Amino acid sequence: MPKLTDAALRAVVKNPPKNRRDLADGTVAGLMVRVGPGSATWSLKLRVVGEGGISKRGHKKKGKEQRVSLGEYPALSIERARALANTFVDQANGGVSPAAALERAATADGLTVKALSEKFLDDYVRMKELRALGKYETALRVHVVPQIGDVLADALSREQVRGVIKKTMIRVPRGNGSRDRPRGGKEAARTVLGVLRKMISWGIDEDQLTRKDNPVSGMEKNLPKKKRGDRVLSLEEARVAWRAAGALGYPFGPTYRLILLTGCRPGEWARCQWPFVDLKQTLLVLPASASKSDHVHVVPLVPRAVRILEEVLSHHRRSRARAEKAAIGDRVVFPLSATPRQPGRRMCNSRLEHGGRATGPDRARRVHGSSQTISRASGASARHMLMSISSRGGRDRGAASRMASLRKFVRYLWAPVPGILVPVRHHQ
Repeated sequence: MPKLTDAALRAVVKNPPKNRRDLADGTVAGLMVRVGPGSATWSLKLRVVGEGGISKRGHKKKGKEQRVSLGEYPALSIERARALANTFVDQANGGVSPAAALERAATADGLTVKALSEKFLDDYVRMKELRALGKYETALRVHVVPQIGDVLADALSREQVRGVIKKTMIRVPRGNGSRDRPRGGKEAARTVLGVLRKMISWGIDEDQLTRKDNPVSGMEKNLPKKKRGDRVLSLEEARVAWRAAGALGYPFGPTYRLILLTGCRPGEWARCQWPFVDLKQTLLVLPASASKSDHVHVVPLVPRAVRILEEVLSHHRRSRARAEKAAIGDRVVFPLSATPRQPGRRMCNSRLEHGGRATGPDRARRVHGSSQTISRASGASARHMLMSISSRGGRDRGAASRMASLRKFVRYLWAPVPGILVPVRHHQ
């Protein structure tokens, strides 16, 4: 193979080929220069000893061939390219990957955002067993790492964070693929900002970063003010929703009515298991693992709620053969599918409509009280009243009166109402 000279290389660079072409050096094995329109780049092909494992005789085998970029010509001359290539070849023969060495040298002053995010997920989110693991992973994988993953976390600036937030706020609609999901939006930007701020703070506390300031702090003020839902059902609307829930049938009808009677969240009833229900003591005991507040929540069950659960239990016994085929069996009160999340997803897709206003299961648990129906609960939700009763275990002086008021509310739901709502969407 002829030896590459500086004069020959300048001639090729002066009149480059239309398509990229590799010219071998002829002196160092694997060294070549790739010449194309407007550029000439040195690169080295090599294989690292030991990456291919150990042979039967105990010799280290070479791994797969890899290409290492050395620099641009003429900024990197032929002599310097050959010297650098010989250094990398010696490293590869000694079992050291030149590509990994270059990466370590590039990040010698600190971790990149991508490397910090991996440590953050492994050493904090997963180790702490946070329920929001999916939220953290999605925010970092979809929005943060693709944009600033190669930036040193110690050198991350507020302007770079602002760029991430601006791109995240752009709403991307759902694609045509079965796994495509809509991405972005104001709430997604708010989530990304919170995750990024938490990750940087964790890195500073764990001495993963040398910086002492958090470039994400205080950036929430640049986002639009979060709109909090203030829509609650009046007592009249709650009574109409109660009547309409009866037309839904199993399992959505009983679920709606139990939400109205207990003030529990839709997901709490969707994933509720029979061991949580004590029909003799008329109590629903949600463990910390099944409650959003991360502590045990005791909910008293009025007689009508107990009757609904007894009807659901008899329904399970009639269809036990079908229920036993599911992975979750009949431990779940509403076994709509084999996974715990499916009941909540299917239940939340159910809607009622009354008076031109849609009522979802989460809104059904928020009901305005009145002085005639719920004493001392004007403007408060039924859930807040129930929490007040259950937090003290019914031992305070006002628990009995509040429980009596709740029973009045239940009787009010049973009262006849003109017209019946029709469910506008019902998933079988």
